[in-house]
Amino acid sequence: MSSYHQIQRIVLWILLVCCLLILTKYILFKRSPEYYKNYFAHQYSRKVISDGWRHANLKPFTTISLFYRSKRLREEYKYDNLGGNIVGFMPLGFLFPALFFGFRSFWRVTLICFCISLVFETTQLLTGLGSFDVDDIILNTVGGIAGYIVYLGLKKLIRDEPGASFREST
Repeated sequence: MSSYHQIQRIVLWILLVCCLLILTKYILFKRSPEYYKNYFAHQYSRKVISDGWRHANLKPFTTISLFYRSKRLREEYKYDNLGGNIVGFMPLGFLFPALFFGFRSFWRVTLICFCISLVFETTQLLTGLGSFDVDDIILNTVGGIAGYIVYLGLKKLIRDEPGASFREST
């Protein structure tokens, strides 16, 4: 492997780690560290999980439909919430196939994005650091698929470029 390809892989790994850290910050840790220290020391209990189940959205497209129909929510909030769920997972749909040969199929990218989203949503449910919403999983997975489409487009663009060589290991 050439030094160029080694540097390329290192950069992709750094981007993947940064992406996962940013998602963790925005999905789970929206507040200050002091808040979480106090929350887990004094407020967290099993009741949090039962409350989480009570407030969870397990019916697909309920939140999406609510946002779409709502006249009370600001348009900016709707776009930030729905779009953020999609855009936030797009890098994963690009980075996984770029880094791992085994994730170069539509179904595998879809599955890994679905699983990562499910882990975040389940963590929110079990910790009370957010609410479980199946629509977030749907939107996150769509974002991963969109990222995969970008990956395929760039891969084709690079291959079709005159004089360009594209190694399958990237």
